[in-house]
Amino acid sequence: MEVRVANVRKEFERFPALHDVSLDIKSGELIALLGPSGSGKTTLLRLIAGLERPTRGKIFFGDEDASQKSIQERNVGFVFQHYALFRHMTVADNIGFGLKVRHGSSRPPAGEIRRRA
Repeated sequence: MEVRVANVRKEFERFPALHDVSLDIKSGELIALLGPSGSGKTTLLRLIAGLERPTRGKIFFGDEDASQKSIQERNVGFVFQHYALFRHMTVADNIGFGLKVRHGSSRPPAGEIRRRA
């Protein structure tokens, strides 16, 4: 799936955390977000995942505007830079956790979760 960030701005009480950021990520492409602490890397990921809403600009998944979609509708996840793991779970269980907590028909079978993890 292609992800496009178009002129996104995010402000926290008038503080610009992101200022007119644009980014195109092609399907299957691997990218890295690099920058010093406070430069907006996590904010950008939170916007793409739907954990935050942009002050201005749009986020597209393919040709579809995902800017106003809920977290569940986006079907996106990311791994935090610092440990955010459940210590009582294995690595595979931590990776598969997001799939296991899905509701109803959106939850893959256990075998598929193991394969993905």
